[in-house]
Amino acid sequence: MQLKRMLFAGGFASMLLLAACNGNSTDEAGTAEETPAEETTDEAAEEELSYSGVNGDYTFTNFTPVEVPAVDAEGNDTTVQAVAVEFEFSNTSERAASPSEAFSLDLAVRQVSDEGEAPTENYTMDLEDDGEFADGKAAANELVEPGESATAVVAYGPLDPELATHLQARESPLEETESLDHEIELDLAPAENEE
Repeated sequence: MQLKRMLFAGGFASMLLLAACNGNSTDEAGTAEETPAEETTDEAAEEELSYSGVNGDYTFTNFTPVEVPAVDAEGNDTTVQAVAVEFEFSNTSERAASPSEAFSLDLAVRQVSDEGEAPTENYTMDLEDDGEFADGKAAANELVEPGESATAVVAYGPLDPELATHLQARESPLEETESLDHEIELDLAPAENEE
């Protein structure tokens, strides 16, 4: 009787072992089949860029090329190319701050070439009041209390389509800051030929 129990237990253990091995094979096959989905997830993770600065935490959701109104050197109305930066801002400082103010203290949009870096100007207020970024533009200038969050949009330009555009962290002489130098992929219109 005891021999039957041992054989039964051994058979049961073998069955469990085979089931476990079979489960691993299925998992491995499933993992191989899921690789494209993981690549898609990785691409989404690359698109969602995060940064922790002195004034807050930023999660960037979109970088969109836009044209904003401007005035040229002769005083004529024209437009310039800029980038609308959409992000989730969490105020981690000890004072109320607007997302636009915090962004300008922690980060900068710059164009990079062999000659060095060229700063851009804040064109947020030049975005259309009733356009695609109206809500984000309004939120960019509203105060966010410490510990609270807001979704906002800021715009920086003018951008030269021949130069690479980067989102960079500003260095703080008073506090250690996280580094960031992220190239923003933008499909900008080619520059008009100047005579």
